[in-house]
Amino acid sequence: MTSAELLQSIRSLVAYHQSCGIEHYRRSPALDAGLRRLAAVGVEPRTAAGDRTAVRATGMTPEARPSPAGALTLAELAEEVACCRLCSLCQTRKVSTPGEGGANPDLLVVGDWLVSGPGGNSGSIFGEQQDQMLYRMIAAMELQPAQVFVTNLIKCSVPVKVRPDADQIAACLGYLTQQMALLAPRVILTMGSAPTQTLLGSSRPLISVRGRFHTFRAGEGRQIPLMPTFHPSYLLKNPEMKQPTWNDLQAVQKKITASL
Repeated sequence: MTSAELLQSIRSLVAYHQSCGIEHYRRSPALDAGLRRLAAVGVEPRTAAGDRTAVRATGMTPEARPSPAGALTLAELAEEVACCRLCSLCQTRKVSTPGEGGANPDLLVVGDWLVSGPGGNSGSIFGEQQDQMLYRMIAAMELQPAQVFVTNLIKCSVPVKVRPDADQIAACLGYLTQQMALLAPRVILTMGSAPTQTLLGSSRPLISVRGRFHTFRAGEGRQIPLMPTFHPSYLLKNPEMKQPTWNDLQAVQKKITASL
């Protein structure tokens, strides 16, 4: 692993810990030894002021405290996603899907991953037909493009019949948690089992948790309403589930309206 890859791995881990509400690390001989090893290979923890990811331990100076999103912007995160090598999915990546939408959205939509097509699906987030369906749904919810940000749990396109495993999801999760800290949405809509189970920390099937709001606990104690529903890929194969999905989206629309 190169120094740059090591730094990115640490940044993703810190962002994930922040999303879980961890605000500091207890100072220990092992942590001190790790920081010395980072310094020895020329990898410095980032600080908010110097654009370096901080690993804050008890007793470190206030200047070393990490920013909520690892001191990165959405554009910088997109650049890191495009060249990420944290897991083996980078070897088959045709395109990356950092997401698109407003910088201060009311709604964050999280899907699972983009399945690679013959042409690479350039410009798609969920897939060409899936995106068309999703944006029709968003329009029906009377939300403007600037009110919504759409992204995936896995930021690399994935080959057909390949399902990312737990380690690959964990490697990519830091990007999503950093995006969530930057975007600070009012409501999260997870579409599909993988993003729902990951953000809720549950193995319960989607059918048993959709249709009602759950709570996602973001960093700094912030609680965000989260609605699970079906992914457009599932709806294309099972059109009879469009009405239950629309019921979920109407509940999201009402939640957003009530919070404005």
